[in-house]
Amino acid sequence: MATKKDKNIEKDQNSNILTLKDNEQANLKFEEGLEKLEQTLAELESDGLPLEDAITKYEEGTKYYKFCKAKLESLERKIEIIMKNSATGELEVRPYTRPEIED
Repeated sequence: MATKKDKNIEKDQNSNILTLKDNEQANLKFEEGLEKLEQTLAELESDGLPLEDAITKYEEGTKYYKFCKAKLESLERKIEIIMKNSATGELEVRPYTRPEIED
């Protein structure tokens, strides 16, 4: 069973690694990247996918995962939290800080 190659993915000529096309990555929204990642995972989980196709799909999924992760991190940096200053009672804008996650 041959898999359909995603038009947003290209093979880097120097490293022979699949990457998101720069122009596609610039235009791709987070939700679209997440949908592509979910589609790729569904294809990987389906029965009967030949090994070579599964490896290609795995590489594509990895690229979409990295894209989504980078996009989320970028958006987190843009988020500002509006907080009430307890001393003055006035609203202040503060940068978002990621909460610490314990292992």
